[in-house]
Amino acid sequence: EDKNIKEFCLLQIKPMVIGTAKKNINISLYKNHKSLVCYSDQVLGDGEIEEISNIIYVDPTTFQRTKTKQIAEEIGSLNKKLNSKKSYALFGPGRWGTSDPWLGIPVNWKQISNAKIIIELGIDNLNPDPSYGSHFFQNLTSMHIGYFSIEKSDYKTIDWNWIDEQKVIK
Repeated sequence: EDKNIKEFCLLQIKPMVIGTAKKNINISLYKNHKSLVCYSDQVLGDGEIEEISNIIYVDPTTFQRTKTKQIAEEIGSLNKKLNSKKSYALFGPGRWGTSDPWLGIPVNWKQISNAKIIIELGIDNLNPDPSYGSHFFQNLTSMHIGYFSIEKSDYKTIDWNWIDEQKVIK
């Protein structure tokens, strides 16, 4: 063993945003509330976000894994149109921001920067371990963005009827 060989190790540090909560949230008050759109036990962050005015939704029943790059581009275009004055919830299958387009939708942060809630949906043959927003962790924590993972077996926690009843703008 050569003792002259030097080794350099890099440690990635991701700071947590703490001390910004204005009140305690009792999730049990919301879990079965009649106006609940979705619920998950696998989330990053907590809180109340009231300024949501739109949903960008990639329907898991029509989703095609071969089209994830095109889907990312279209979401980026919609994100640009929905400037910061029109925040939205982002629903879609697989991992958001994945580098592997077969595991989800390979968006970059600029393409989803106006989302206030991001939801990963598991689907048949595409139910990867939750990413908890690891690709965008600093942005999510510093900008107080909710990040949910919902496995296909937990779809009952989503009010699909309410989503389907909403007026489709594009």
